[in-house]
Amino acid sequence: MRIEVAKSIGFCGGVARAVKMAEETAEKYGKVQMLGDIVHNSLVVNKLAEMHVEVVENQDDLDKTKPLLLRAHGTPIKLEKQLEEEGYLLVDATCPLVKEIHDEAIKLEQEDRRVIIIGDHGHDEVIGIQSRLTNPIIVESIEDAENLDFMKKMGVVIQSTQFIQDVGKIIDVLAQKCDDMHYINTICGPTRIRQKQVKELALNNQLVLIVGSKASANTQRLAQICKEINFNTIQVESDADLEQKWFENVSSVGISGGASTPEYVIDSVKKSVQKISESLLN
Repeated sequence: MRIEVAKSIGFCGGVARAVKMAEETAEKYGKVQMLGDIVHNSLVVNKLAEMHVEVVENQDDLDKTKPLLLRAHGTPIKLEKQLEEEGYLLVDATCPLVKEIHDEAIKLEQEDRRVIIIGDHGHDEVIGIQSRLTNPIIVESIEDAENLDFMKKMGVVIQSTQFIQDVGKIIDVLAQKCDDMHYINTICGPTRIRQKQVKELALNNQLVLIVGSKASANTQRLAQICKEINFNTIQVESDADLEQKWFENVSSVGISGGASTPEYVIDSVKKSVQKISESLLN
């Protein structure tokens, strides 16, 4: 069985930076706390918990004696300012590319444009972007775009992990909904590269495994892209999810993973696939 692993695997730069900051802060202060998960991957969160990086679900349960890490997806601006005013030691692990989206969206609003955020309703990154604007509109689908009223001036930014092809279709609709549109493509580079690579995996292999958390939007999107090309696409969180029957009569397997999936998890999946392949030959 031939096994092809995508060239771009492991943490993207923003996730790697956030995880490193969490580890270094815990090492320096003994403990660090976060409001919610640092990234959407339970394996990463659990491993960091062993290093005393603790997740706090409720703001009322925060401890002012411990540093507080702001997560990679960004934090609502009101909450960020409140925590700062209350005297928390904040460690800002927001992805620099997400911060660029914040800045671009604010500039568009300053141009007297109605800002449209193409992204998933309720996603942490989208919530962080909209919190910095006066009256943004979230557009998740072509239907959302079609339902918009006509406006004179529109500014558009995009959640960094959106599906490029879907965004293109939404932009075409939005262009008909205004006289003057300023569109900034804020899909991050690593997302574009991974989406391109998984398309190639889907074309070149009988079975494709996408490794990453079910809670990860970018991982789900990679699986969606693959499945549209190759129906025999399966998303797994780790090698523990693999089933031997998937690989029967399969001559080639492609493997990729989301931006919050550690490289060692993908390596483990590859090794387990190799073992399954060997067992099928015996």
